[in-house]
This record gives sequence, C-alpha cells and structure tokens, in this order.
Amino acid sequence: MVNPPPSARPKAYSYVRMSNELQSRGDSLRRQREASKKYAETHGLELVEDIDLHDIGVSAYAGKNIASGKFGQFLTAVRDGQIEKGSYLLVESFDRMSRQEPIVALQPFMDIVNSGLKLVTLDDERVFSGKISFEDLIISIAKMSRANEESARKSDRVAKAWKNKRDTAGTKKLTARCPSWLRLLDNRQGFGIVEDRARIVRRMFEEAVAGLGAFSIVRRLNDEGIQTFSGKAGWQTSTVNKIIGSKSVIGEFQPSRMINGKRKPEGDPIKGYFPRIIDDDKFYAAQRGRLERRTTGTADRKGSGGAKGKRFSNLFSKLAVCDNCGSPMQYENKGVPPKGQSYLVCSNAIRKHGCYVVARWRYDHFETMFLSFVERLDLASIVSVEQHNSKRNDLTRQLDTLAGREKMLQAEMEQTYSVLKEGGQTSEFLARKFADAESALSSVKANKADMQTELAALETTSLGYYTNQGHMSALIEKVRAHNGGDVYKIRSMIASRLQSLIKELRLTVAENIDDEQHFEVMFRDGSGMKLFVDPKNPLRFTQKVSGKGGEFELVTDDGRIIALPADAEAEDGY
Repeated sequence: MVNPPPSARPKAYSYVRMSNELQSRGDSLRRQREASKKYAETHGLELVEDIDLHDIGVSAYAGKNIASGKFGQFLTAVRDGQIEKGSYLLVESFDRMSRQEPIVALQPFMDIVNSGLKLVTLDDERVFSGKISFEDLIISIAKMSRANEESARKSDRVAKAWKNKRDTAGTKKLTARCPSWLRLLDNRQGFGIVEDRARIVRRMFEEAVAGLGAFSIVRRLNDEGIQTFSGKAGWQTSTVNKIIGSKSVIGEFQPSRMINGKRKPEGDPIKGYFPRIIDDDKFYAAQRGRLERRTTGTADRKGSGGAKGKRFSNLFSKLAVCDNCGSPMQYENKGVPPKGQSYLVCSNAIRKHGCYVVARWRYDHFETMFLSFVERLDLASIVSVEQHNSKRNDLTRQLDTLAGREKMLQAEMEQTYSVLKEGGQTSEFLARKFADAESALSSVKANKADMQTELAALETTSLGYYTNQGHMSALIEKVRAHNGGDVYKIRSMIASRLQSLIKELRLTVAENIDDEQHFEVMFRDGSGMKLFVDPKNPLRFTQKVSGKGGEFELVTDDGRIIALPADAEAEDGY
C-alpha cells in the first residue's frame, strides 16, 4: 500500500504489559513490540516511540497497571484530551489492559473509544471505535471475562500448590532457595549448616547485641579481610542489616509470592523450617539496637548513625546538645595528646549561626565526669560483668530481648498495616496477622513492665562501684584505653546503653576559666540529674542534683545529702 505523507499519518501508541520481568527476557516483549510495529507499517500509522507505555512486572488482575502504572497515566492523558482524536492504541489483547472483573475492566475500554481513539487488539486485528456495536460489546465483555477467569484460576492453582508444599514442608522443602549459610541436602528433606559462614553470622549478632551498628560491623569484617558469601569484594551495610533482621537465623521461613512486582507474604511463617544458628534471646536483643538506631533524628530522639572512628571516639554522638541554643555539640579532634586534645563545642557557634557560646568542653574531662557520676549507666555491668550482680545482668539481657521483640512486632504491624491499606486477595489473612501481632505486643509490654519493676528494686543495691573511687578509676581507665581489642566493643556498648537510657543531655559550657559549667541529663523514665563541675578541678563536682517526680536530693562534694523542697523543681529545671 502507499503510505500517506508523515504529517497526515495518524499516531499509534503501543501498550505493552507483562506480569513479571522474566517474560521481558523471553519472547513476550519482542512479540508485542513486533506486532505493534507491523500493524503500524501495514496501516500507515506513525508509531510513537518516545513515550514509555511499558508496564513490566505489573499485574492487571489487581488493576495496578491502571492505579499506578503507565497505562493509568495514559488513561489520564486520554481523559484530559492530551491524546489527539483519531489516534490508535495498539494492544496484543484485552488481557494486556485489564484482567479485572468485566464490570471494572469495561470502564477504561469505554473511556478510550468515547474519547475519539481507536483501540486495536492485535491478536485478531479487531478495531473498536466510535459507537460500539452490540456485537463488539459482547465480544469485548466475553474476552474480559475470560481473562479475569484465567487469572482467578491461576491464582487459585498457585495458592493450592503452595498450601500443598507447606503441608509437606516437614518431609520435603518448598524450594531450594535458602540463606547463604545453609545448603539444601541431596534428598531435599533438609538443610545443612555451612559452618564457616554460620560463624560469621553469629559474630554479626554478637557485635550487634554489644551495640555495634551495621556500619561498624561491616568495617570490622572488611578490615579483617573476611570474604562475603557471594564472593564479591567487600561487605555492605545493607547485607548485614538484612541478615540481622532475618528470622531465618532462628529457623523461620516466610513463604511469599510476587504480587505486582513485589514479594508479599503468603500464609503464616513456618517455624523450624531451617536449622537454627542463633537463639531467640540473642536475635531479639539484636533487633533492639537495629530498630532503635537512626541515621537521622526523630521527634523525640537524635540520630546515631555514621562512622564512629577506630575506637568509637565520641560516646555522646547525637545525644549532647548546647543548653544555650539546643543544637548538637560537635566533636572536634585537635590532635593526639599531650599536645593535642579533643573537645565538645556547639555546632551552631562554630558556624556563627545563632549561638554565641564558642567555648569548648574538653572531651576526656567531660567523659570521665559523666562515667564517674551517672550511676544509671551502670558502667560495672558493661565493663566487668563477672564482678557484677548476676541476677541484674540476667534481667538486663531479658529486657534487651523483650525490647527487641517489641521493636520487631511494631515493625511487623506497620508493614502489615501498609499492605492492608492497599487491599487485595490476602486482606483477611493480613488482618488476622495484624491482630495476632497486636496481642503479642501487649503481652511483651506487660512482661517488660514487670521486669523493669524488678530491675528498679535491684538498682539500689548495685551502685557499690560508684561509692568506691578506686573501682571506678579502674573501670574508666579500661573504657578510655587507646589500645586493646575490647575497647571498641566496650565503648559501643556504652554508647548503645546511653541511647536507650537518655532522652536529653544538655551541656552548659563555661566561657571563662573561673566560671562553673554543668551538664543536665533527662532519662527516658522521667528522672533527671544535674551535675556542677568544680572550675578549679574539671574532674570534681561541687553539687549534684538528682530525682524524679518532684522529689530531689542534692549531694555536695563532701558527700552530704540534702533533700530539696518541692518548690526547688522550677529552680533546677526538672
């Protein structure tokens, strides 16, 4: 045939959709593209190729290609009159546009033809335009119905197949896929542990429980030249976070399937599916730090992510703020002692932005004062566990485990809620899962409250180290050591404990050498402490005020304890 001049050729838009990305690597993408190109050439159409109308890995059964895909964007342009009348929309078949129920699928079909476009189904080269005849309407509805029924049957078959696999999971594994520290046995009835890799995973959990973040764990693994499981060069933070957050280490497997290009849970988790390499207590204790840690601040918490140096130099990162303006106190390293020192200084002041307090608090002095007199930190339980009350340590570990469970359940509820909002086939299952998690969360909170009460009762008997300066000096010397393999781990544990204990830490830095400076700590349980430093001796205090709920006491440098009247609350800022 003779093609008309380019200016007179009607435009043709080719819509291509595939429910998964694997099809794009096979014949489906090529077939749909070539069919559109051939039709356009045969009928003298100008095929528009500078607009992306490909929905790859997007399901039409749930209508995602219309709700959030390229096809939905095209329909919006059609309805807004942005697509020239007389243009063609080329699709391989009706099921590429929609696999929803006919009453739903009919609407976008009618919008296209009523807007003056011509819809072409390439599998039979039928053209729908203008006023739809009764015959064309019946044919289109029949095709829509068949597409919907096929998808419904496929979904049902997949669900039954997975149910059958889950029912026989004890004798035959669902899939050969497994974590990198495991391998499928030849008989497919179980998994074996790859011990070299499992030891690396156990180490990750040990360090996470100790307070190290994924960034620090990654750096230590890479520094020691420990190979990744994939053989690629270097560990990544995302990989370590994924391993620490995966319940596969405690033996659980969550079956899932791809829905609209995303993997969604399918049914309940299968416990005992994988061989366990981490116990529950350690797993949930690791979750506490992982889920509490933030690289950016929140409404009630400063962030704590980022590099910490080879010895975790600043224990108060993202906690300490300037009492004058509320901005973070920045850690400044002015060189190696004795010639150089490190300091805490207001970040706004050094930028000359809204704060005039440019004075610095020498870091080693501040850290020593803090560690010496903030009893709530319980430094002895971190540095010298073997010398400390075993019952208290047991309670602390159990509280860490419960806190981890609480964070994990909250994260699961948030994730489930977001999926529930989207709707879909599994809404009843997800609603049940959400309710179960909510019930479990209430139980965890109740157990946590009981343990906190028991721990509070023990705290009054666990402060012996703070009354013996010889003991405290030895502990602080160990914490402030510049060498030794345990120093980083100990300091990261202290920083992690501070993040969980402290709501606010405010520093008032003296501008003149003879002026008194102090710091104020507000704990998350509502108690507080303010400590005034002797200007003549930066490692001694002149007064310490502490208390909770309107009951405060003042401790002087000579050890006298004075109960403060109720009206002292306003004066001391608690």
